[in-house]
Amino acid sequence: MKLLILWCLLGMTIVHAQSTVFNSAFPGNLSFHLGSSTNYYSKSNLSYNGNNFDFSLNKALFDQPFEAIPPINFHSVLENQYKVALGYTIKRGVQLQLEMGNFQYQLRPQVLTINGKVQPGFDQIGQLSGTFNNSQVNMDTVGFNFAVSSAKLISLNFNLIQNLYRLKNRLFVLNGVYGLGFGVLHSQVKSDFGTALQNSLSSISGGGAKAYVGLRMELFRHFYFMPTLSAGILFQNNMRLDINDATQKASQHLGYFQMGLNFGTVFHLGKKQKCDCPGY
Repeated sequence: MKLLILWCLLGMTIVHAQSTVFNSAFPGNLSFHLGSSTNYYSKSNLSYNGNNFDFSLNKALFDQPFEAIPPINFHSVLENQYKVALGYTIKRGVQLQLEMGNFQYQLRPQVLTINGKVQPGFDQIGQLSGTFNNSQVNMDTVGFNFAVSSAKLISLNFNLIQNLYRLKNRLFVLNGVYGLGFGVLHSQVKSDFGTALQNSLSSISGGGAKAYVGLRMELFRHFYFMPTLSAGILFQNNMRLDINDATQKASQHLGYFQMGLNFGTVFHLGKKQKCDCPGY
């Protein structure tokens, strides 16, 4: 009964707040959006380290496992390349935002340039063995593969929101969004290498940083869609490779360029007495 009363009070508060003249620039506003993206990755050195090997793949190429922006699959949302974010406006044009963005990428089929060594007989899966000095090895020949099915970047974003255009009644508002974000990475990795086939292994793998711009098109005061362009780097310092051997890990610093599309809402839970941003 207490929970029911709480929900009723919350609903009345929201309805009352939304019935007043609403401005998305109000301090205290909350925003929530869900989106999807397509990513392009830079060349990157991928390093493997363990008791029986120490080598790197130089300037390797990586791709996302699909073309363009994939549709969001709500039956397996944790496997999508998605974004979800909750923001809070702390003052006019300034927003703090907590965001989780999921990346997916894999090693593109290619001729690899390898430096380092693998103990003879260790790699029973891909038959990668010996000492390498800028050696050229075809992935198809050695049966080597590497894929990140999920790299979740949980970041704290700092956004500046600039009004570019609005109708007098605010039924349509166009805002520019400029942001920086920093956060921690949780990755799920599968690699065809070693003494036995491994399932995907997850771990806190490092961190990430990004910068982005967006165009937030607000409709009917409370809803928006926002295309974004982002660039950043994923510091994958500790990707686990073997569930039975914690010394085996892969690492890389991977740059990316991202195009995204987000759909969201803006709301305020309390009654706004007056606007502190008359020119917005």
